[in-house]
Amino acid sequence: MSLEIRIIGKGCFFCNELRKIVDDLVADMSIPDAKVEQVHNVDELLEYGVVNPPALVVNGKLKMMGRVLVRSRVRKAIEEEFAAPDGGKNEADSRGQQ
Repeated sequence: MSLEIRIIGKGCFFCNELRKIVDDLVADMSIPDAKVEQVHNVDELLEYGVVNPPALVVNGKLKMMGRVLVRSRVRKAIEEEFAAPDGGKNEADSRGQQ
């Protein structure tokens, strides 16, 4: 099962720290096929309704936004999607698409 993880923000300190946390967790959780991407596109922030970056999006679902530097919360967000039988890909994503 693969995971698509996106960190959406403006490239600030908190965005970069969230990226480090996600990269560490992906390695710690042994998720070899996880695709982690950091996005600096303001339009994408607006698509997800993010008013306080950074945002963590896993498999198209907005899991959290704001200064989310608590490793345990980020881990839980990733685990929720990783544990889903289909990787969470059959549900509509947070932008209302199917």
